Amino acid sequence: MIRKKGKNIAVVGLIAAFALTNEAQALPMMTTQTGMDCTGCHTQIMPRLNKFGRKFAASGMTMSKQVKDMKNDSETGMDLNPSMLIKSKYIRTWDKPDGKGNIKEDDTNDGDLSIVRMATLYYGGRVTENIGGTLNLGWREHEGASISGKVTYAQAIEDGYWGLTAYSTQSLGPFAGMEFYNTGLYRPLRMFDTKIYSNATQSTKVGGQSATGLQAYYDKDNLVGEGDHFFVTLGMYTPTQDNTNADIQMADNILPFARIAYEYPIGDYNVILGGFAIVGGDYVSETDNIEVKRETYGVDLQVEGTIADREATLTSTYVFKNKLEYTGLGAQLTDHVEDVDNESFSIEGAISVTPDIVAKVAYMTFDDHYLYDGRGEGDDGENYLKNDVKDLDSAINIGLDYGFVVHGTPIKLAIEYAWMNPYLDRVENYESFMATFTLPL
Repeated sequence: MIRKKGKNIAVVGLIAAFALTNEAQALPMMTTQTGMDCTGCHTQIMPRLNKFGRKFAASGMTMSKQVKDMKNDSETGMDLNPSMLIKSKYIRTWDKPDGKGNIKEDDTNDGDLSIVRMATLYYGGRVTENIGGTLNLGWREHEGASISGKVTYAQAIEDGYWGLTAYSTQSLGPFAGMEFYNTGLYRPLRMFDTKIYSNATQSTKVGGQSATGLQAYYDKDNLVGEGDHFFVTLGMYTPTQDNTNADIQMADNILPFARIAYEYPIGDYNVILGGFAIVGGDYVSETDNIEVKRETYGVDLQVEGTIADREATLTSTYVFKNKLEYTGLGAQLTDHVEDVDNESFSIEGAISVTPDIVAKVAYMTFDDHYLYDGRGEGDDGENYLKNDVKDLDSAINIGLDYGFVVHGTPIKLAIEYAWMNPYLDRVENYESFMATFTLPL
């Protein structure tokens, strides 16, 4: 039954009061704080996190060698530092289809070079013994300026932490507050920059878009057996930021979400199984404010270890349901909201060829269930039939990451190529090449 939800001003006020998210990167500000180089927290595939990096994130970024080394071993001080991240990108796509399956002649077929695709200024780290956070001032070529960040309260327990994180982000999604696995649920922790063709959570946009939220988490080693690890988080978020989507009222759109993961060592490998869900919202009448109803479910796998003394990793994600429906005043007329009904599966692997070079490969399928307005492709010839131009029977990606250090600064050059095979025969296969250069300062 269509109804109007009551406003939850107190909850939204709490979220907004602490509206701060962090785009995790291998930043010099973190090496200054921890006293370690980037390999202390990250895998060779920057900026993905290793086991210690996940623990540092769970601590709310409160671990500080600088504070610990103070006289009398005091650990109550502040350790805040600045950093900047600049990313350049070149992308060229051949025979890319539009929403009707026709080739976009004037899209990126001639190539698109962005000397500065993204620039972000970070300031943050440890605030007190139990509180850490970051404030990010960003600029993206197509999205413009943004302010985001997060603040975390973390309390140490035996072999782990419990905590509370508040965050706000323009583009990193509902799990941006506390997510440190490398399966793409948190957008920076993915394998390929060509994310929409290689990663299920990114192609479905589960691990992206605007979000302002509050979540509690529990993180513990050795829960059941020696060397295992358990992580669970519960939270609520609204799919907007005040500076990015004025059409959605934050008080009318509070959605709960959950994430659970279990990590267990098997021989020389570390195996992590996880699941996630976002379920909530309601339908409203055409005279009420815009509101979203969402059902999202997925599972993921991460395996990390070595092959012939080479660092190797495998991740896989299956988003088996992702449905968003917007109702309310002007829901189908605004450009800022879009109904979604899709699913996707991806598997990605990488291995270090040399200490500086990583080779990677990915396979992804994408199924868009949304019913489009048009003649469609159904047997009955009716309008509003499923139009499968977005569906992919397969997308195959290959790439190389070259990481090097200049005066202590880790720099990454990524070269990636993708081949897309659409579901509909009438939609031509298309290809995409991308080169990205990431410079943290």
